Amino acid sequence: MGKVDVDLYPFHNANIHEQRPAARFFRAVPLGLVVACISAIVYASFRDELLLLALCAVMNVALWLWITTTSVFGMMGSWVVAEELKTRSQPRTPEKSPFSTPRNDADSDSVMHLIVFPNYKEEESMLADTLVCLSEAEDSHNFHVVLAMEAREGDTGEKKISTLQDKFSREFASFTATVHPADLNQDHLDDSVDLEVPGKASNLKWAVNQSYKTLRLQDSNRICNVILTVADADCMFHPDYFSAITKDFNELREKPEGQHQWSMWQAPQLSYRDHWHAPVCSRAWTYISSMYEFGGTSGLYWGGHHMVFSGYSMPLQLAMNVQCWDGDIIAEDHHAYLKTFFYSAHTSASQSLSQPGLWDDGCQPMLQVRPIFLPVKSTPVISSEGYWQNFVERWHQSKRHAQGVAELSYFLLALWDAMWTLPASTYSFCFFYKIGRILARLIFMHILPICQAVGLGVMTIYWLIYTRELPSCPNDLTIEDAFGGQYPLCALGGAWNLVWPMVVPFVCVICANYAMVSAAFLNPARSAKGKGIWYKEDSGIEPKCGSRSFGAFLLIAYDCTFFLSIMMIPYGLFACIYAMISVCFYGNRFTYITAAKAAKEKLTYGTMSEEVSSEVKEQP
Repeated sequence: MGKVDVDLYPFHNANIHEQRPAARFFRAVPLGLVVACISAIVYASFRDELLLLALCAVMNVALWLWITTTSVFGMMGSWVVAEELKTRSQPRTPEKSPFSTPRNDADSDSVMHLIVFPNYKEEESMLADTLVCLSEAEDSHNFHVVLAMEAREGDTGEKKISTLQDKFSREFASFTATVHPADLNQDHLDDSVDLEVPGKASNLKWAVNQSYKTLRLQDSNRICNVILTVADADCMFHPDYFSAITKDFNELREKPEGQHQWSMWQAPQLSYRDHWHAPVCSRAWTYISSMYEFGGTSGLYWGGHHMVFSGYSMPLQLAMNVQCWDGDIIAEDHHAYLKTFFYSAHTSASQSLSQPGLWDDGCQPMLQVRPIFLPVKSTPVISSEGYWQNFVERWHQSKRHAQGVAELSYFLLALWDAMWTLPASTYSFCFFYKIGRILARLIFMHILPICQAVGLGVMTIYWLIYTRELPSCPNDLTIEDAFGGQYPLCALGGAWNLVWPMVVPFVCVICANYAMVSAAFLNPARSAKGKGIWYKEDSGIEPKCGSRSFGAFLLIAYDCTFFLSIMMIPYGLFACIYAMISVCFYGNRFTYITAAKAAKEKLTYGTMSEEVSSEVKEQP
């Protein structure tokens, strides 16, 4: 490692399916952490009451702080979104939100947008709605749109391509399709090979590579100015989403650090489309995911940390340099972020070694995620096969989402390789600080909720066995004694009051979701006349006592109070434990089953009707 021109081991290309012992070990780490935590809780319940209180106190406080701060960020972000939408709906007013800047017409000529929609057996009408919404975006005539199809879909997929191309080919600069072949392989660093896992990641890997080749042949000089956007088939982007990224990309380009090529963009994504007609199992997940994604994205503006999710954007050249998507992963969004982060660390360390005079600060990972305060609207699980089938479809989706715990294993494996690869001269505070933030987020997402739920459950049983009091905690504990005296563990561990660890976060989740729905669905729908699909998507909210706002708040409060905890047992706790066992023994060798998201036949816009199709063709 004494050579300054040494080629560093590409630790960002680590894969948990490699045959080496380290890969096998880190696949088992998430399950091992949960087993160790649960074992400590069970042991403490029989042998050491003080330890039980301490474990429960730490987990209660950690989860409490995470949920409440994320919810608060969500409420703050809702205010920002409301101001942003208000400003953009009145472009001639002199007032501007803190996050808006005047548009420059030259921006649209300097940046090219490539939008890829990986999909499999999605309803044609849903894709049509999404494409109509995309066609209403600013500068959509310059977009290059790609339908990333699967060969497994057969003739149905080919017909879908043909129909959609006939209806939308004139709306964009190009409208093409790629067909991902079945039975491709994924090569690993240790020369082992695995079959690709059918799903979004392997489809994206193929589609983005094929699209890059096409664009490079057309105009190789502009390839560095292409922004890639990955989107699900049901994602509706705000009409100004792409122009906002264009402006931000150009502003970053003027800075000397080259931040424009090391950025990813994320808008808060809310799966509230037709939410009021979705089954309770889907609504419960919407509350959790919306709080997490909206709050996390909003927190970026105030110095928080967040990873990209579902629909996101990044420079195409960066995606190609990193090769963000491996063919044998499930959580493509988090994997894309983590792999790009380690690639940026690898690049920075290489520059530090090859140009020591210019890079005295060691490894400085350059990747950043930048928020776009224009929400993306998506659809919850709604099966067309009957009400009870929704619970089955939601189970398939929850297992797939929980499979994201494999990215904790990937992160630890890549970090292990990085620590064995990077010389001490490249170590920096920045590197370890960012590593710590990512690790904390992964632990809080995948490990802490399970352990806290088990701890609270054991504490409840323990409390009931001892007839509603613990030997170490007085039954008449006051607030002053609990938090200012000698019994803080009794209070924080839940022995003093089993409700407090739950009630405050639940109230925050209710308030945050109501604020999000109001900012992104209710308020825009009130001014939707003469505007596009994005504004007309009002979540299907039904008024109560003559007020749609009251109806929204009533249903959110009712669902969160009576059903959220119940729904999170099978779709949260059980799905996560299942995923950890699966990752430990099988990695990402997982049967990818897409969730049913029925199109809304009641809508009169964006459907495949001849009337609306002709309107689409007539749009300028």
